[in-house]
Amino acid sequence: MANPSHVSRVFSLYKRILLLHRFLPIDLRALGDQYVKDEFRRNKTAAPEEVTIFMREWGVIDSCVSTH
Repeated sequence: MANPSHVSRVFSLYKRILLLHRFLPIDLRALGDQYVKDEFRRNKTAAPEEVTIFMREWGVIDSCVSTH
């Protein structure tokens, strides 16, 4: 079973990214939302090393987009 704090961090990042998409034009929002959902779904069973990279990279995207 996954660590509850890890699950919480993943879910929080996922929700933040989808929240940022609210400011996109409707077509881009739909595309972005689907991409994020697919990416997070695909990485549910990733190896721990891959999860670390995944979370770091999506965290960078979150930071960059939320500061602009």
